[in-house]
Amino acid sequence: MKTILAFDCWLPGFTYVKDIVSRDPSINLIFVHTSSMQTGAPAREYQDFKVKYPALDWVRDFSDFDYDFKTLFDRIKPDALLVTSLHHIEDRTALIYAKHRKVPSYFIPHGIFFLRDAPPVTDTPTGFVAKLRRLFFKLPRVAYYTNFFWRFHFAFRREGVVSADLRTAIATYRALIGNYFYWQWKPAAATQDYYARAIDTLIIYDASLTDHYHKNYGRIVDGSRFVTSGTLDVAKLTSHLQSNPDLAPSSQRIAYFVSSPYTEYFEEPLASIYKDMVQKLRDLVLAAGYDSLIYRPHPGEPDEFTQFMCADLNIEIDTAGGVGGLITSELICGTSSSLLYIAVILQKKILILDSHRIPVDLPYYEPLLSYPAVQFNADLDRDEKALADLRVQTGRTGKPDISELKDPVTDFINLVYGRYPSHEPADDGGPHQGNIR
Repeated sequence: MKTILAFDCWLPGFTYVKDIVSRDPSINLIFVHTSSMQTGAPAREYQDFKVKYPALDWVRDFSDFDYDFKTLFDRIKPDALLVTSLHHIEDRTALIYAKHRKVPSYFIPHGIFFLRDAPPVTDTPTGFVAKLRRLFFKLPRVAYYTNFFWRFHFAFRREGVVSADLRTAIATYRALIGNYFYWQWKPAAATQDYYARAIDTLIIYDASLTDHYHKNYGRIVDGSRFVTSGTLDVAKLTSHLQSNPDLAPSSQRIAYFVSSPYTEYFEEPLASIYKDMVQKLRDLVLAAGYDSLIYRPHPGEPDEFTQFMCADLNIEIDTAGGVGGLITSELICGTSSSLLYIAVILQKKILILDSHRIPVDLPYYEPLLSYPAVQFNADLDRDEKALADLRVQTGRTGKPDISELKDPVTDFINLVYGRYPSHEPADDGGPHQGNIR
């Protein structure tokens, strides 16, 4: 029996790792989140999440352990720590404590991250009122980060967890508050020193990401091992297909929309603009001969927002989650969600939504970038080109061949047990080559 501690900053994070629970009966997974510590919008979202998601005995709030890492590790006694992000303060803090306790640490990204070199350029309103509104919007987050960083910095100093001096700590904190994008994605020297050698093993879906992490995270990943596998969505796909070997495509022509909203979409006027895009998408797929459109909400969507999107548009909501809806649908629609990676694997017909009325992240990763897809301009009253393309482009709805897919959950479990990934045999002749770097 191995006990795995998964640590994250929000309650819905458990949906990314829950497949581990059913994969191996010898694994005892405990998911701990810091939702009750949050302030501002994340704190309000937490109240919705508590209603939206079922109470599970292996999902716990950090408050259950008195917001104390020593108490957490003493009670759970984990054999390994798993995080699904390296760019959040909660995960980095847990990692350096695991290092202090000599608990092996693992990272599997919860999605395919948009690895920009610089912050996105936005049309930020100017003027005193706009600046004041932004200030009040940011203050709760500043308070949260300030409390979290210094609370655990001083606690860790007392316990001998961190050796960074006050100057390094101050520089790290200033970057966290004043230059958050770079603190997350391209940390400066002081931040790298503070979290140096924090992570033992990174399980990534693309081998080229090894160079990215070394270049941008520097000392944080010094000494880390990189394992090339699949995404967590791939793990869901392989598990679903193995559990449902006779799964048949739908007898109807189904279009399936994967929602990827910014949190700004949850407020007006963006909520109504997004709904207008969804309505135009529905009209488009019905005009192209599809029987219906199914809406797949993001795990972080409030229920009332999802209902607002679909209730009066006669759009079915996929409340099951998972990947069953993607497998049985003919057309997969979205912007750049990592679930579209699964649509590529399934060789589905794909439609990409675009708009200049709201912020949209268009495809930014391979193989989605080079995959043939219908381009839909949701700003038009009727996109005739997209309609024509939908009528002629074909996809497939049959059962895919998953024999060559790499499963990060199986690889993670094998690594925890000291075995090599399932898809890569051990090399008895020396250092392991191929998928482990």
